[in-house]
Amino acid sequence: MPFFFIAPICALFVVLGVLFCFSSRLRFLSSYLVLSATLGLVFAFLLSLAFLMLGGRLLGGTSVAWIALLAYLFGIVAGGVIGIVAGMILARRFNRRVGLAR
Repeated sequence: MPFFFIAPICALFVVLGVLFCFSSRLRFLSSYLVLSATLGLVFAFLLSLAFLMLGGRLLGGTSVAWIALLAYLFGIVAGGVIGIVAGMILARRFNRRVGLAR
């Protein structure tokens, strides 16, 4: 359910990143917005899915199976943070290579 909120926010940032491509002053920000939003969504989805499947396999059918839900929510947050940081690093490398670094 949290991805119903996360995916539109990601789409908003991608659209903003595309719009920033048309402004010469803000062009360097477009790669940060697009890469960070996209990788944040991908990593949040993959890490939360991995934690949910692992937690379900290990804790399924026990009285502490609710911990799998907590692991899923933690995976969303941790994956998002990892993806955003990775996107920022890639965007910085891209901007330096293209010559948009500030």
